[in-house]
Amino acid sequence: MSRKKISYTVKVVDSPIELIDGKRFSRHAILEKWSNNYKLSSRKLGAPDKGEIYERIKNGEDLNLDNCYVKDFSISDYRKKFGIPENKEIVLISVSAQNAFFESIYGTDFSYTAFKGKPGNFSYAIFNQGKANFGHSRCESSLNFNRAEFHLEELSFRFAEFDKGDMRFSTCIFDCEDILFVNTNFGDGNVSFRQADFRKSNCNFQYARFAVGNISFDKAVFDGEHIDFRKVEFGKGKVEFRRVNFGNGNISFNESIFEEGKVSFRYSFFGTGFNTFESIDFGENEVFFDGVISNGGYLSFKASKFKTLSITDSRLHGHCNFKVAKGELIDLSFSIIKDILDFQSGEFFVNLNTLKIDGIKNMGKIFISWDENKVYDLISSQKMSSDHSKAEQFNLLKESFNSNGKYSSEDKAYVAFKRFEMKSKLKKSKSKGKFTSLKGHVLYGFQWLVFDKAGLFATAPLRVFTTMLVVLSFFALIYMTISKIPGSGIYSSIGDPDSLTLIGKSFYHSAITFFTIGYGDFYPSGHARWVSAIEGWAGVFLMSYFTVAFVRKILR
Repeated sequence: MSRKKISYTVKVVDSPIELIDGKRFSRHAILEKWSNNYKLSSRKLGAPDKGEIYERIKNGEDLNLDNCYVKDFSISDYRKKFGIPENKEIVLISVSAQNAFFESIYGTDFSYTAFKGKPGNFSYAIFNQGKANFGHSRCESSLNFNRAEFHLEELSFRFAEFDKGDMRFSTCIFDCEDILFVNTNFGDGNVSFRQADFRKSNCNFQYARFAVGNISFDKAVFDGEHIDFRKVEFGKGKVEFRRVNFGNGNISFNESIFEEGKVSFRYSFFGTGFNTFESIDFGENEVFFDGVISNGGYLSFKASKFKTLSITDSRLHGHCNFKVAKGELIDLSFSIIKDILDFQSGEFFVNLNTLKIDGIKNMGKIFISWDENKVYDLISSQKMSSDHSKAEQFNLLKESFNSNGKYSSEDKAYVAFKRFEMKSKLKKSKSKGKFTSLKGHVLYGFQWLVFDKAGLFATAPLRVFTTMLVVLSFFALIYMTISKIPGSGIYSSIGDPDSLTLIGKSFYHSAITFFTIGYGDFYPSGHARWVSAIEGWAGVFLMSYFTVAFVRKILR
């Protein structure tokens, strides 16, 4: 699709011409196509008189304008000529204007018309200068504008009504100041703007309505400052905005409604403008933005509702707002983050069930609240993800919380990371034979008891301290039990001058053994010796564990 600036010149010649379809005209027009003072092409068109066209309309004849040059065509002028009341609907029968050239500095006017008979055909037509107005027009069947060109100040289909036929604008060139499809009712047919080039046109589809047909803007290109799809009813058909280049303008789909069809924005490009999909009700649809590029602008889904929002394998280089009103799943797997992902509740509660961030490369910041967003549930609720994948996602969030200074949340994410990592290793060991499986279970049990339950992987010094007291008391109870075995017990090397009871001796010996003080005034005998050795090792380990956890808290 050429993006060159195109201009046309027309010269009307008073000599007859017979077109390839057999139509004869007393005059013809020479149409030349130019680009940067270079003539691209030249062709001859029939040049019917405007009055002749109006007579055909009045007589209810088929309106065939194929390969014609039509100057200053206006239904408003038609009404004045025949004394027809303003805004009275004018019927056009079997309109065909393939390869036609419409030109008027005053505006080409098809407003308040009804296209009846055979499907209307404006394919390859060119609308040049002024405005083209199809406002309040009606069409009972299809209307074809494929490969048409609009070089206008304004193109308007405001309040147009299309019944069951298809609307085709594929591969059109819209070189306009403004394009208006405001309040257009596209009916039940399919609508295609596939590969349309909207150039720098400001496009307004506000309040447009689609029914059950499929909608395609596949590979369309927008370069305008404002692209407005606010409050559009997209109906029940499939909605395709795949591979669309939205340029650097401001794009708004706010408050639009998608009923039942599949919605896809895969591989689309969003530039530096404000790209908002706020307060949208996607219903039960799965919405796909996989492979999109958000190149430094603002991308927002604030207050929207959906079943699944998939933005995998994407490059999100701007501020992305995911403060959604309701959603089952947001999937950002394998995307590249270069700025901000914002999930934190603000003026309203963020209601999201599952978040998937598997394999993303985070070079920006993720703003999310562990408690308000229920982060543990967001990640752990993933149905198809492995424990290893969940572990890596919690690890990613741990790093994000650390960079944001949310150290309490960092600790919670770290604990979740280690727990899922342990589960992953245990499952892996089960698949490698009985011996490896047994070894894996033993290792898992040790880590679960010593690293997790004893101190939450060195994130809770108070919990480690409590564990120390529990272990010390546990060994004291063992000493008390062992003392009932002949030859085993705790004895004084200095005659026990304080006359300690069995409980006192057991707790005292447990304390000086646990803390490796070793005064020597009491010593173990028999079975108590190997118990004391084990307690000494446990004491050294837990004191080191407490030191690590405590210093980690202090340093942060």
